[in-house]
Amino acid sequence: MTIAWAEPALADLAAIHKSLARDSEAYASRVVERLMAAVERTPPVPRIGRVVQEVGDDRVRELLFQGFRIIYQTEANRIVVLSVLHGGRTSERREPRRWEFF
Repeated sequence: MTIAWAEPALADLAAIHKSLARDSEAYASRVVERLMAAVERTPPVPRIGRVVQEVGDDRVRELLFQGFRIIYQTEANRIVVLSVLHGGRTSERREPRRWEFF
């Protein structure tokens, strides 16, 4: 099972890093590394995350990790990370998310 990162998820990681780096570049880098490592541990059991209630599609799931929601989609041979949100934020944005097109 492979892992792919959708562009919005990569943009989320960059925004998280930028926000945290205002206080500490080292801390920001550690948080992003830990978020990515949490995803790397997912493949053996890709359906371990809970179904994202806003989506209601069994393939779109989330992991909760240190106050963040890592939203991903399971496919036949890969996991696609769709978004990384701070737990206090909703999944609503000005532009539609990838899962809103299913």
